[in-house]
Amino acid sequence: MKKSGLSFKLFFLAAFLVFCSVSCATKNVSNNDVPFTLKDSDFIPSDFLWEPVTAGVERFDFENSAVPLVYHAVKIDLDNPNLELVCFPDSKTKTNSTGFFKGQKTSTFAKKNKCVVAVNAAPFEGKLVMKRIVGVHLYNKTMLSPTNSGYAAIAFSKDGRAEVIKNQTPDLSKNFDFAFGGFFVVLENDEVIYSFANIYDSRCGAGVSKDGKTLYLLVVEGERKSRSIGLTYPQCAKIFSAMGCSNALELDGGGSTELCINGKSVLNYPTLRIQASCFGFKEKE
Repeated sequence: MKKSGLSFKLFFLAAFLVFCSVSCATKNVSNNDVPFTLKDSDFIPSDFLWEPVTAGVERFDFENSAVPLVYHAVKIDLDNPNLELVCFPDSKTKTNSTGFFKGQKTSTFAKKNKCVVAVNAAPFEGKLVMKRIVGVHLYNKTMLSPTNSGYAAIAFSKDGRAEVIKNQTPDLSKNFDFAFGGFFVVLENDEVIYSFANIYDSRCGAGVSKDGKTLYLLVVEGERKSRSIGLTYPQCAKIFSAMGCSNALELDGGGSTELCINGKSVLNYPTLRIQASCFGFKEKE
């Protein structure tokens, strides 16, 4: 019995290490696991019933057991003086000569910073706990990770404004104080982008209102298909549009997807992946 128990523990540890060592990537291939097309009414509610979290932050949780589908959304008033943007990595993060640093889970970041809301952000590469961001990470006008012109970003200025950037450029620091890389723009000037493969997966994205004063976060569950199958990029774009966004992008999704409210994950399954970047909002002290 002891030998069998030890073997199981070793197997679990090996599986966990493989899971945590996976670098993020995005695919553009068909997914035959979902042989049907959802109607818009299957995943877009007739009304978004926002519930208050704190001053300037509201949440909405959606579930359709017939699909099945579960997702979570957060609306953030960037003009609210109660809120402060925080992120990982920051100026205190120690990076080695090759640009790698010790990552952390989104939930760990959320707890450490007492975040009202927090999400994972950019794709990354690396194994175990040592990570390197793929794409831009701008912290207080300092580039902690270089831009990648093939990817999009969400950028913030200290005057309470956000903007979705379609292609990352080195001059982001001229107009913004913070910027976090993601994958691709899915909603551009109120238009849904349909040129993506029909892949249902866990999703994490961010969108902004036309005036740039309201930020929307959308996190779709998809790691337990019996509970929630996930969504495609265009379907996420339709939700962003229905919520009030003019532009939106997808951040790192799949097994990296995480959303924390008041320091705790809201997902219906544990997220073990160690991240290279996260951002969130906390109440000013």
